[in-house]
Amino acid sequence: METVGINETMTGQHGVYPPSFCRWRLLLAVAAVTQISVLMIGLGTLPDFSMPALALVSLYAQVLALLTTVCVCITRAWLGRLSARGAWVGSWFVVIVAALAFSYFAGIVGTVLGLGPGRENFWMFVLQSVFAVALVSVAMFRYLFIRSQWRAQVLARSEARVQALQARIRPHFLFNSLNTIASLIPDEPLAAEHATEDLADLFRGSMRRADSLINLSEELSLAMKYLQMEQRRLGERLLIDWQVDELPDSATILPLTLQPLLENAVAHGIQSRVDGGEVRVYGRSENDNIVITISNPLGPDDHVSKGHGMALANIRERLTLAFGVSASLITHKSDEQFFAVLNLPYVENTDS
Repeated sequence: METVGINETMTGQHGVYPPSFCRWRLLLAVAAVTQISVLMIGLGTLPDFSMPALALVSLYAQVLALLTTVCVCITRAWLGRLSARGAWVGSWFVVIVAALAFSYFAGIVGTVLGLGPGRENFWMFVLQSVFAVALVSVAMFRYLFIRSQWRAQVLARSEARVQALQARIRPHFLFNSLNTIASLIPDEPLAAEHATEDLADLFRGSMRRADSLINLSEELSLAMKYLQMEQRRLGERLLIDWQVDELPDSATILPLTLQPLLENAVAHGIQSRVDGGEVRVYGRSENDNIVITISNPLGPDDHVSKGHGMALANIRERLTLAFGVSASLITHKSDEQFFAVLNLPYVENTDS
């Protein structure tokens, strides 16, 4: 499957840049907008409605749209050197120049072949083509700009929430982990060394950007190290049932997706119980999706705390931004267990 990224739009320090017009999804969107424009603008200007005339106008418009989009794609490196506003204006300028060149060439060829506007209407044809492209492209660029701003704001909010969650967790988790390591040093120095390495890996993993996909195997490894660190602290009170062998190694996931769910499971389902309990992690593949279920026993006070709810809301927001409706996080509470079911599209890491 195609590797996808969250951030289709370049975001700089001084604004939001245009999206990449080299992506096939955006090419399809341009083709759809072009056809709608033909039906809305072209049909009203045709002297006699006929399917051949509609087909000819549609073909001309689609080729014109494809050419202008390709030109913007080719000049993306140059546009990226400009400011955010300059990149948007520059993209529109490239579209206008490409439309002018193509309509001029198409008018000449069409006139020679007897299908074009003819000498008398030549410049009117060119001006009408360029004006139509300018009008439609301005409307589309406006939509893309608003959409890009929204995505950038959601991403910034998501990253801020990830950092807030980690800032809240780090001091408490670090304090407990250091105490655990200190208690292991006299009698189990090798275990203390492994615990120190796990702690370093966990904090290194927490520094990743919230919008970049990583290998699922890497996220699972960090999640397991977190549980092992907590198991060193809680001892026999924390039991782990780890069943993830069915998950594909080439799949990808957003970083810091599993660890907050496990932190909630330990904090609310194990630590709050005198006799502890079992955290179960079960992963499987279902068609083109991967499903990871995390369950833990309910604590004495089984309501969802503010921190718990914030972690779940943050993960859901990040999933929506990354995958749309293709991903979900569903929670369910039975009489004795709390379940978090993570459903993700199978996005393969083609670089691995």
